[in-house]
Amino acid sequence: MEENNKENIEPKTLLSKILIFFAFAIPIAILLFAFYINYLPFGYSENYELTIDSEGIISPLSNEIYITNSIGRRILSLPDGINGQVNLIVEPKVVLNNAIVNISINGDEGVYIGSSLKMNLSELTWDYEWKFSEGIPEYLEGTAEYNGELGCVYFDAIKEQTLYLPGSSRMFESGPMSIYVKWMPSKTSEFLGDYQRLVGHYNWEIYQGLGEIKFKIGRMNNVTGRFYEINYPIGEKIWFESEHELLAIYWPDVSDNNGHIELFVDNNFVERIDFGEDIIYTGYNSENDLGFGWSPHSYGKNPFFDGCIYEVKIINNKIEEKKYIDSFNFDSFLLVIPIVGRGNLSSINIRISQ
Repeated sequence: MEENNKENIEPKTLLSKILIFFAFAIPIAILLFAFYINYLPFGYSENYELTIDSEGIISPLSNEIYITNSIGRRILSLPDGINGQVNLIVEPKVVLNNAIVNISINGDEGVYIGSSLKMNLSELTWDYEWKFSEGIPEYLEGTAEYNGELGCVYFDAIKEQTLYLPGSSRMFESGPMSIYVKWMPSKTSEFLGDYQRLVGHYNWEIYQGLGEIKFKIGRMNNVTGRFYEINYPIGEKIWFESEHELLAIYWPDVSDNNGHIELFVDNNFVERIDFGEDIIYTGYNSENDLGFGWSPHSYGKNPFFDGCIYEVKIINNKIEEKKYIDSFNFDSFLLVIPIVGRGNLSSINIRISQ
């Protein structure tokens, strides 16, 4: 009888030990997995490739690398190629910290990577450069004042302060342009509303708004022509009383019907908008000079900008269109790479290492 009881107890004891083991082992395994994907103690290296065949079919199907349209909808084919912008999404399923990313694409000449603002700036030699962090150049006129404590030219909306470049009404409107601005909107700016000019020439404007940054051109072609604009939503970001930078690009291309504008804000590619063979109508500007701090649009009803402008640069050219980017750093679990232009795309190759 005692032997039978022992036989019954031993399997129960073994089962209990197994259950106790798994009760501890499973949470530990989960913690180890979480530790690995977040800290990658043994490093990380992965190659990704997408191919697009002659019919535009994208392969392979994957949850780690795929293409979306500009508003985030996943697309499975590009039968007409790229016509504006798509986004390459890479989700490596691990959290990367200071990873090195190499990207290359193959396709028609007019298709390229919308690279980051930080990389673009290093490639440009500027035709006009106003370092407001050092003072106000003597040839600029207006009422804005240099603030040595903040290291900027401060535009006080209460005093309706502005600056402008005399004799520039016929400048900055014909041919391509890249415009760089570094600024800090004040807390007061948050209550002034939209259309606070950072810099503009009437037929193109860069505005600080309550909920967005706007790059706007037009009218185009003639006095009744249309406008084009790109808007960068501020959203829930801590925006006001923080430094920001942007690069706005105007590229007219009548011969190839490939005119477009692009906008980069705080190291993010925002959007590309194509306008074919349209060009800025220079007569729309009238006699307005290049100005900072206030735009005479809206029959003079636009608010004045309030805050710091540290630097403004303009070049009569645009950034180089890239087919590859070597060794830029990446910190996240989601990589979004804009691919822009007009033409066919045949393949994308990415290598990520940490």
